Amino acid sequence: MVLRGGAGVITLLVAPGSLKQGASVSLDATEAHHLRVRRGGEGEKIRLVDGEGVVGYGDVDVSNHGAHVTLDSIERVPPPPPLVIAVGAGDKDRFLWLAEKCTELGVTQIVPIETVRTHSVATRVRDSHVDRLRKRALEALKQTGSAWAPTIASPVGLERFLGERRNGASFVLNWEGDALPPGLDPVEPVTALIGPEGGFTPEELQAAMRAGFRRASLGRNVLRFETAALAAAAWAGIARRRAAP
Repeated sequence: MVLRGGAGVITLLVAPGSLKQGASVSLDATEAHHLRVRRGGEGEKIRLVDGEGVVGYGDVDVSNHGAHVTLDSIERVPPPPPLVIAVGAGDKDRFLWLAEKCTELGVTQIVPIETVRTHSVATRVRDSHVDRLRKRALEALKQTGSAWAPTIASPVGLERFLGERRNGASFVLNWEGDALPPGLDPVEPVTALIGPEGGFTPEELQAAMRAGFRRASLGRNVLRFETAALAAAAWAGIARRRAAP
């Protein structure tokens, strides 16, 4: 059997703080259903993740009273290097897809950004959608093998976001920018700032560069916000691997 999230082990979600050595962890209705769909049976080895770096392994016990996993080992996984994807808070359904795929690509934080051009988007991401985004990210975590889900921030204005202190390399993506670097320090924090449909206004671009962001390009074509976000996340992962010893 392959552990650590491989195809030979079923991974299920549990609440943070519930994974303790020797504990019997009850599965909620959603995860118990997932277990049934995966045809997990009595005594099968199960991998539990809480999305905050704790992983537990144990045997499942299924009864009329529900499903429980008795833990026989616990693993605490160090957090990955920060990879922040800040994106214009466009259509919520496309943002849900973005949250799922960014989880697969190892993004550590997703920030919906309110800009001049998002205010006219009737279906834009709002505070009330954040819980759905978090749930989508957690669901995606189950098949990635990772122990960490990205944090999903509430929508924030661009000016406020640019005013926050951050470390590492920061890029604002624009088709007229320079090419992204082929390599990155494997542990250096990375922030990619991506505009909404229609892009940032010239004033917003200037504000980002004054805040220390380098203007960079993902290619000659103008991308939709969710495509640009995934391309940036994939680039960061590849660039870090290229520079790794």
